[in-house]
Amino acid sequence: MGALIGELLKHVNRRSAGETLAIMNDSGLTLPQLVTLHLLEQAGVRTISAIATSLRLSPAATSHLIDRLVTGGLVGRIEDPEDRRQKRVTITSAGRRLVERVRRERTREMTEAVAGLPPEVSREFGRVLSRVIGELEKLSSTPKDVP
Repeated sequence: MGALIGELLKHVNRRSAGETLAIMNDSGLTLPQLVTLHLLEQAGVRTISAIATSLRLSPAATSHLIDRLVTGGLVGRIEDPEDRRQKRVTITSAGRRLVERVRRERTREMTEAVAGLPPEVSREFGRVLSRVIGELEKLSSTPKDVP
């Protein structure tokens, strides 16, 4: 299954990933920074250590990554009410707008990439993909998904 998804993404990226990359480049974002923004948008406020665990980065690398996002106004740091030594990270409205812009562009690129499929294949793919997404949403509601 993973290989099939990878093959699909290879075809999509080959045809139309340029504008998403341009948005990231214009914003000065790295892939780990974009993933962090998506994580915070989806999961809410997180500690730096929880983000580090999700990204599989060291706490120092994650702290540096967060510093750059804070400087860019895309995330904010707040004190943990239970432990003032800990900082919690939250996405800002500017960060949310950037994530939404990337999402819209990626959707446009994917739509363009599969536009040439025969109508019956497109309909079948849509039905199957809807079922898969529904099942993945059930899985992602488990606490172990995001630390």
